[in-house]
Amino acid sequence: MNLRKIILGLLFIFLPLFSYAQSLKEMRSEHFIINYAEGTEDVVYKVKDDAEYYYRSITQGFGLVRDKLWSWDNRAKIVIAKDKAAYLEEFNCPPWSGACVNYYDKIIYTYPFQQGFSSMLSHELTHIIFREYIGYNKLPLWLDEGMAQYMQYRNSLQLDTLVLSTRKLIENKEYIKFSQINDTYSLSEKDDPVLFYTQAFSMVYFLRKRFGNDNFAQFLSCLRANNSISDALRKAFRILEDTERFETEWKRFYSI
Repeated sequence: MNLRKIILGLLFIFLPLFSYAQSLKEMRSEHFIINYAEGTEDVVYKVKDDAEYYYRSITQGFGLVRDKLWSWDNRAKIVIAKDKAAYLEEFNCPPWSGACVNYYDKIIYTYPFQQGFSSMLSHELTHIIFREYIGYNKLPLWLDEGMAQYMQYRNSLQLDTLVLSTRKLIENKEYIKFSQINDTYSLSEKDDPVLFYTQAFSMVYFLRKRFGNDNFAQFLSCLRANNSISDALRKAFRILEDTERFETEWKRFYSI
């Protein structure tokens, strides 16, 4: 698996909805408004079905019941350009990306006929749904990306690869120290995105597997109540009383 290519294709950016979208065709489903370019009709029905499936999977998988449902004018939007050239020109997305997301306005920008498109859609929807539930308070990037990576890979063949990669990072002492990753809110050019995204996934995977779904739901509920991430970890998982203990228990989990 080309993990670097997969990771880079999932990075996201906040973008406005450009006037280009107004010229597109439209399809509506229960929770989505899909704007699509002429020539992409063959993929629109699958996008609609996948989006609805992942919407339910993400909300039910994490218990993310929000105050305002995605219905009528509050539906999320998916904007599909004709091809990658139009996607880059009209939405100003990074050239290496396969999709961009504006999670404040619940909009995903993308283009059709990409390998792994369905899993990428799951990733981007997780960003939107998670932030709508938690709120837009400042959180370390590992949690945002770890949630999205977890939902994308939890039932895939790549899950074992990510777990194995995590074990190798720990064995070779190549992982990011938790004191550093907890203070990371965006990636810079000097950061290794493959390393960061792999570790972000592994941290969320550890919390779900080690402590169970109920405790993880309590953790998210604490964050929603505006607890700091350190307080939320301590309240939900108890033994994770500080960053050092979190790192120790994480390493122990993957050393089995």
